[in-house]
Amino acid sequence: MKRRLAIIGNAHGMSFVAVLAALLIAAVLYFGYFKFQGAMSERSSGATAIDASRAVACRSNRQTIERSIALWLVNHADELPTLAALEAEGFSIPSCPEGGRYELRDRQVRCSVHR
Repeated sequence: MKRRLAIIGNAHGMSFVAVLAALLIAAVLYFGYFKFQGAMSERSSGATAIDASRAVACRSNRQTIERSIALWLVNHADELPTLAALEAEGFSIPSCPEGGRYELRDRQVRCSVHR
C-alpha cells in the first residue's frame, strides 16, 4: 500500500511539472506573437514616415524652384521661364524623391506624384 501511495504522489508531481511546462510554452508563444506584431507595426509606421518625408522633400524642392523663378523675374521682367531656361541660367533644378516630374503653371511648380 505504501508503494501505491508513492506512485500516486509521483504522478501528482509529474502532472504539476507538465502543467508548468505547458504554461511556459504558452507564455513563450503568446509574448513571441506580440513581439512579432509590434515589429510588423513598426515596419508599417516606418514606411508611412518615409513616404511623408519624401512628400515634404518634394514640397521643399518645389519651393526652391519657385524661389528661382522669383529671382529670374528680377532680371527678365515679366517673362516666365521654363525649367530648361532656369537650368541654362545656372539655377539648380532638384528632382522629386519619388521620380515625379515637375512642371510650371504660371508661377507655381507642380509635381506629377505629389499634387
